[in-house]
Amino acid sequence: MGALPTDLSVDVRERRREDVPALVEVLGEVHVKDRYPIVGTHVEPGWLTEPDGPAWVAEVGGEVVGQAALATGADSVSLAALGGPDVEAVTLSRFFVAPRARGTGAAGALLDAVEAYAADHRLGLALEVVAHNLAARRLYGRRGWTALGSYEVRWFGDDGPAYEAYRFVRPVRAANF
Repeated sequence: MGALPTDLSVDVRERRREDVPALVEVLGEVHVKDRYPIVGTHVEPGWLTEPDGPAWVAEVGGEVVGQAALATGADSVSLAALGGPDVEAVTLSRFFVAPRARGTGAAGALLDAVEAYAADHRLGLALEVVAHNLAARRLYGRRGWTALGSYEVRWFGDDGPAYEAYRFVRPVRAANF
């Protein structure tokens, strides 16, 4: 499929159950292009909907093209950077946009929803991103997220492959700042 026109409107709304098949298809496209998720068997509904917080979808021209979801809590390194273990935080998870929708503003619109939710609920934000995803790392930096540096992660156990990842945080901000 070709790129979507960049002059179409981007709409963001809460994810609905009926969005999941289209999102799995988009996630498959993202996996092929970006190796996200790293494991192809994760391109399935259970992995996509695993985070326990709210989730949003982006539509461009009425077509579902991406998702951002939140998981409750954050890792100890991110919590320390956000102000300590008493800070309430959520982790951005399962965030992706179809390759054909890049440049439309869909990623920014999804981050707007995530950041507004965090501000409304006075939550810090955390995320991790694999090192090879340079475009995502640049996006977070442009949006004012703080990079905490890289580290080695083993998502599949001590015997599994090691990956280089980066942590980013965004401090608690009041709504209407």
